Amino acid sequence: MNSENVMGLIFILLAIWQFIAFGKAFKEFRTHANKGTTAFSIYGFWSGLLYALIFLGFGTALIFNELTALLSGL
Repeated sequence: MNSENVMGLIFILLAIWQFIAFGKAFKEFRTHANKGTTAFSIYGFWSGLLYALIFLGFGTALIFNELTALLSGL
């Protein structure tokens, strides 16, 4: 197992953790939000989901060695 695969696995584990954190925070927000809750908190949740998707994309690309081929072409 080379270092790219290890980094890919780390990124996938980070993505899983971020998905779980997003789910817990969103469920908590839905139960405790009221009219005084700011609308900008929604952007925070969606940015967390976006980070999870980015981590998942980097992780799968590193595991399948697509990211190095993409970066070497630059």
